[in-house]
Amino acid sequence: MRRLFALTCGLFLFLGAAKAQNQTLDSLLRVEKAYQQDDSVRVKLLTDIARRYNSVNPNQGVAYAAKAVKIAEKLPEKRFLATAHSVKGANHLLLSDFPGALDSYQKALEINESLGNKQGIANNYNNIGLVYYSILDFPKSLEYYQKTLILNEQTGNKTNMANCLGNIGNIHNDLQDYPRAIEYYEKALALSESLGNQRTIAGNLVNLGNVYTSLKDYKKALDYKLRALKINQQLGNQPNIANNLGNIGNVYILMNDLPAALDYHERARQISEKINDKKGAAFNYAGIGNVYFLQKDYPKAATYEYKAYEIASASGAVNIASEALLNLSKIYQASEKFDSAYIAYNAHVILRDSFNNVEKQKEVTRKTLQFEFGKKEELLRQQQIITDAKLEQQILLAAKQQQELELKQTAINLANKDKELQHLAYLKSQADLQFAQSLSREKQEELSRVENEKQLQATQVNLQQTQLELQDKELRARRTQGIFYLVGLALLSLLTFLIFRNFRIQQRSNRVIEAERQKSENLLLNILPSEVAAELKEQGQAAARHFDAVTVLFTDFVDFTKVSENLTPTELVKELHEHFTAFDEIIERHGLEKIKTIGDAYMAVSGLPVPTPDHARAAARAALEIRALVNSRRDKHGGQFDIRIGMHSGPVVAGIVGVKKFAYDIWGDTVNTAARMESGSEPGKINISEATRDQLSDKGEFTCVFRGKIQAKNKGEIAMYFLDR
Repeated sequence: MRRLFALTCGLFLFLGAAKAQNQTLDSLLRVEKAYQQDDSVRVKLLTDIARRYNSVNPNQGVAYAAKAVKIAEKLPEKRFLATAHSVKGANHLLLSDFPGALDSYQKALEINESLGNKQGIANNYNNIGLVYYSILDFPKSLEYYQKTLILNEQTGNKTNMANCLGNIGNIHNDLQDYPRAIEYYEKALALSESLGNQRTIAGNLVNLGNVYTSLKDYKKALDYKLRALKINQQLGNQPNIANNLGNIGNVYILMNDLPAALDYHERARQISEKINDKKGAAFNYAGIGNVYFLQKDYPKAATYEYKAYEIASASGAVNIASEALLNLSKIYQASEKFDSAYIAYNAHVILRDSFNNVEKQKEVTRKTLQFEFGKKEELLRQQQIITDAKLEQQILLAAKQQQELELKQTAINLANKDKELQHLAYLKSQADLQFAQSLSREKQEELSRVENEKQLQATQVNLQQTQLELQDKELRARRTQGIFYLVGLALLSLLTFLIFRNFRIQQRSNRVIEAERQKSENLLLNILPSEVAAELKEQGQAAARHFDAVTVLFTDFVDFTKVSENLTPTELVKELHEHFTAFDEIIERHGLEKIKTIGDAYMAVSGLPVPTPDHARAAARAALEIRALVNSRRDKHGGQFDIRIGMHSGPVVAGIVGVKKFAYDIWGDTVNTAARMESGSEPGKINISEATRDQLSDKGEFTCVFRGKIQAKNKGEIAMYFLDR
């Protein structure tokens, strides 16, 4: 919710800026229409118009920037052309045309590099970083932000330095690396304070408050958010004030200070409605409903949540509307209105699935663009390397593994869907039970009324008859009561049977659900590390993480293709299975994490997902034991395989790849260098880098023999060592 509200606030700032520029834009358009000479003056005029269209109509901005580019290409002074390309890229970015934005920014960068314009280069780097950030390619985005920061430090541009530090903080925050995010946000805040820029000071305070909220340090979070609120109140920025108030209300909910939370959400709601911010108002109605729900005032909670749903639906805020329906289902369930809870929950599932389908499509688009950008940059560096036969074999094996993972993921998704259906069935059964109980009460009341009427008639007759008749009537009345007692007992037994039957059905359903849940959990633990699997179960996602120090281990069988020609497919698979099973046991015993196998290659890493300072030693012990295992099998059991092993230590990024065919993997130059260590090794040898050697040399446990500097593919000469006891 917090992220959505920040976006809403940004939208109002955008619209406000557009309104303020309308008159200036009209004046520029009239001047451009009258001035028709193709020179630098017209280029600057067209560029200024395109820049102002950013906040009004980016499509028009692209058109005017294209005119400026066409004229500037004919001028001798190329700085005008660089500016026109940059403005064109900004309009493409606002339209989410990421390939168009990247193309324009790279053209501007080439020109500024040829001119030696450091500030222009820094701006282009920053803009390219924004493109990669928009498609969630955080490593590439961080690379360009760091280049921007270095150039701004050289030119002394503190304003741009503060902006760049904040951008880097955003990346670390999205990756849930909160200590690094705080470090960069605080640097950006210090620079903004030295410049006296109140707007950026408030923005950095909000960012810090959000990080501390994620860390559950609510006291610090509240302090930062209140400081930001005070600044925005001084500036009179109504959208930001409403945003701050709503965020503060959420912190008070987490602190269980419900009266304060209600006060801040109510103030935010009044401002949102005053400035006609529909999505912001829906967000605040939902927050107020949440407070009343926690106070167990279910009628008020339902009123506010339904209002949030109405406003969100009308304004297109599908995720807020879906969340409001879920909250309504919880309120009705707590109120034992199971029929209403069933209807609300079913509507929530339908709306959520429609929203998730849109988000999945966006994710596919982002991944496609990431692939295209990577492909384009690789073409600028070198021609595509021809794939050899071994790589083709590895790709086929990887595709088969991916297909198996897809089938497993489908099974997990079906199990999750079954859980939702079971919840809907439970709500419906409770509603049916309530209806049956209501009918039973009505029948019992009818029986009571009939009994009372008969007793009244019996009393009137008894007054007119003799004592003997009274005794006789009393005997008949007792027999009648016995009959009614038996009928009531039979009805009670039937009702008890129905309740017991429903209870047994529910028990069987619960056992089925638990069995499916256990299967899904075991399957997930077989695919992912336990820490990552736990995060995926609790939060519905697992964010990529940066690890400063790990050791990556690669193994490869020597002359695998030649050896495999002498074995039948069954024998080959059996040999690989027995070797890799033994490797798995060694890796697990030494605390390493297996990443994957590709053909005859085996990859593991020490030092994640739980960082450890002893990662290099653990990897070295595992490598020595793997080598000893292979040698023993070859010497004692007639094994035909020999092995090469390579290791390198350094930083990596680790996370889950893909949406359906997901797998835990690692990336970074450390992985590439470790692969080069393996390919540069010799049969029966463990080849390590200087970085790994430095980790092993302080306690005398291992012996490392210097091989000299050896040429490595795409790396140049690298110092290498053989590891031995």
